[in-house]
Order: sequence, then C-alpha cells, then structure tokens
Amino acid sequence: MTTSMPTLPVSVEQLAIAIRQMSLADRKRLLELAPELREAALILPRTLKEARAAVEYTQAAVQTTLGGERLSPDTPFFDDLTLGQYLDLTEDDRARLWGKWATDNLNELEEQEVRPDALSAG
Repeated sequence: MTTSMPTLPVSVEQLAIAIRQMSLADRKRLLELAPELREAALILPRTLKEARAAVEYTQAAVQTTLGGERLSPDTPFFDDLTLGQYLDLTEDDRARLWGKWATDNLNELEEQEVRPDALSAG
C-alpha cells in the first residue's frame, strides 16, 4: 500500500531560505532524514571540462556576490588568518592547512555570532 503525500508548491529557493534559518541541530537532522543531500554534495565533476565549468561558475558567483570588487588583504579568511596572510603562505603550508581543515568535522564547530550586515556565502 502506498501513502499519497500532497505536493506543496515550494520552490528550491524557498527551501534554501528555510535551511539557512535552521539551527545546526536541525540541519544535522535534515541530513539524517535525507542522506542523499550529503551524497549529492560530494559528487565531483567527472571530466576536466566539467571541473573547469564548475570553477568558472563558482568564480562568477563569487564576483557577483562581491559586486566585482576584490577582497582586501586584511579581510578575515579562516581561523586567525587574513586573506593576505593566507596568500603569503607557501604551497606546502597551504596544503597542510587544507589537510587540517579537511579532517575537521565542520558539523562539530561551535556556532559563531556574526555582524548584522554579514552576507551569507550561499
């Protein structure tokens, strides 16, 4: 026997807004209920052409978000680093940092307060 679920007129954009407003605990619960979301996020481009297209899309989205302005070297980047400090690192040091960040469980990070005028990365 199948159960019929009513179709709600909810757009992907409306879902995104709702997800952004969720607490960390609710987001974790959502991923437990819909593990396909995590799997879809982990799918990597299969070809070099797809990878380049993904990079170009991301660069364009970032430029649009920044209004075409470049970030200042004093812009906070990650942890205690500014963008300028990060860019001054050697490739080996950057690789070590990314290796460390990749092993950190982002879902276990403590939520931080942000300025009221902060913009979402999404």
